[in-house]
Amino acid sequence: MFAKIPFLLMVLFFFACEEEPTAKAEVRIEPVPGQIAVLNSCGIFGAAEETKKVLRASGFDVLSAQSDPQWANYEETIVAIRNPHWVGQDRLKAVLDTKNFIVLQDPLSGDVSATVFLGSDYKKVLKIKRGQ
Repeated sequence: MFAKIPFLLMVLFFFACEEEPTAKAEVRIEPVPGQIAVLNSCGIFGAAEETKKVLRASGFDVLSAQSDPQWANYEETIVAIRNPHWVGQDRLKAVLDTKNFIVLQDPLSGDVSATVFLGSDYKKVLKIKRGQ
């Protein structure tokens, strides 16, 4: 009878010392100062909203995401940096896979720091695989 006590104590110790499952480390994206406007210039339904989600997940404040049929003729995405001194332009260049960045020389150009004119290449620019 007493021979079973050490075994029971060992079993109790094993279950009592079980480690708590570790929580997944939360990845915190630092917000980027300034605001961005997204214009659907390709005519593909939902392109502006999809781009807004990607940019917000990357820490950007997207002020607006709009579509208009008169803009529906862009083949390539163009990004207009409206403030040449904006600290977020390098991060935006890292997020968007395009070489079509234009830096405007008017630092007093309103509320937005950059405007993204989406072309029909927007899925490539956002690094989204076909079918997603």
